[in-house]
Amino acid sequence: MKTLALALFAAAVTAGYAQSFPLTFETAIPGMLGYDNASFSVVPNPSLVGNPSANVAKIVKVSATNLFAGGKITGMTSLNFSTASTSVLALKVFTAEPAGTVIKIKLEAPYTGEVDAVTTVSGAWETLLFDFGIPASNGSANLVIMPQPFTPGGNKVFYFDDIYQIEGALADPLPGLPITFETGITEDNFFDFESALLSVIPNPHVNAGNPSATVGKIVRHLGAPFGGSKITFTNNLDFSVHTEISMKIWTSAPAGTYVTLKTEKPFWGVERSVQTTQTGQWETLTFNFAGVPNDMPSLVFLFDFVAGSTATGNGSVQSTFYFDDVKFTTIPLSVNDRESPKNLVASPNPSSTHWTLTPSGAGPATARLYSVHGALLAETVRTGQEPLSVDAAQLASGTYVLVVATEAGTEVLRVQKI
Repeated sequence: MKTLALALFAAAVTAGYAQSFPLTFETAIPGMLGYDNASFSVVPNPSLVGNPSANVAKIVKVSATNLFAGGKITGMTSLNFSTASTSVLALKVFTAEPAGTVIKIKLEAPYTGEVDAVTTVSGAWETLLFDFGIPASNGSANLVIMPQPFTPGGNKVFYFDDIYQIEGALADPLPGLPITFETGITEDNFFDFESALLSVIPNPHVNAGNPSATVGKIVRHLGAPFGGSKITFTNNLDFSVHTEISMKIWTSAPAGTYVTLKTEKPFWGVERSVQTTQTGQWETLTFNFAGVPNDMPSLVFLFDFVAGSTATGNGSVQSTFYFDDVKFTTIPLSVNDRESPKNLVASPNPSSTHWTLTPSGAGPATARLYSVHGALLAETVRTGQEPLSVDAAQLASGTYVLVVATEAGTEVLRVQKI
């Protein structure tokens, strides 16, 4: 009888400490723990601008020697990211550390995954998003917040608030190679790790070396030397007949920078590294996987990395890599995978007010205007055969990229604002 009573008491205590989203930190939360000499507490909000909450969570990385110090919330009951409605974690963050600071969210007990996000401001509140859609993490009990992983502490201060799950996209996995970024592939097909962030953007370096309208972009921020991104196919990569993978790459990192592809399955993988021979130019690199087992469905992209390397990224242009047309070298890209260049014309170009476009073919067309860094600035749609007009009046002087999609295909053009 006494044993039963103790068991019921323990269950009641466990239930009392169970936490679920949202976490607002208006009062102290049971299960908050600092680790590796970090403090983790609820304090008054240091800035009501952008966050009206009275109280927030505060993590201080006290010791300079504890690179991975942070805060942990135990007893979570809602760490399930296996559905689209809950696949993204959102939280507000405030720190005086520079923009580009990495924040890691890790799921433990048991370990099921970790995702990084990068701040874009310093000394202001912003909401960061952590996409757990691939893989679909589920089953952990502990939520770990790790500010500036791989980086010394020394009384560095971070504030957090309003942690909750929101809806995100779960991409349909590709069956296998090629990867061309012209056929509906998005960031959601990839899983970023260790301070590297991937995006799919208009090609900022369109030329004969790569006329593609769209490419992949990976930026390595301050963190692990092996930061990168991974895609998992529905079929295993088969090297029994096709032994080489080629990939186009553009970077302003010095010639001789290592690029690594890794085929992977749980707890096992094989890496192949090749050095670039160009800087500021598209080039095609080839990776020989002859003799590699054919039971691995994932392909991992690692830039400026080779086994034993300690080099880390810093978010700069030399830590930025564009890549495209990942394929078995013996299998040509089909016509559908690559649109041939067309004669899209913008008039006038350069312009101070607007560009008028007449896309190839009749029917509906969509023109999207991007900065050379991949930011979407404007979108114009036509439903008939009339010309498209893209407003330039409010833009700063400089170069922009127009991507026009019609039933006939995709066309890309650089335009100039004066």
